[in-house]
Amino acid sequence: MQKELKIRGHIIDSLILSKILDEISDMGIICYAKEVSVGQKRQDMSEAIFIIEENDDEKMQKAIKTAKKHGATEN
Repeated sequence: MQKELKIRGHIIDSLILSKILDEISDMGIICYAKEVSVGQKRQDMSEAIFIIEENDDEKMQKAIKTAKKHGATEN
């Protein structure tokens, strides 16, 4: 099963996007960015849509919880 989530904010310079992808990947779960929009100016927000792929529901819920603790929302 797949789940699409979104994160918005200063996700590049704060390394939030990298942290989410790394933490979920370290669980042995497939996680990748589908779409990334980077703000042009320092004060601009960036946004990323990313996919989590996992067939085990318990692992999927753990991955979603991990992403949400960093501010991700279900898309």
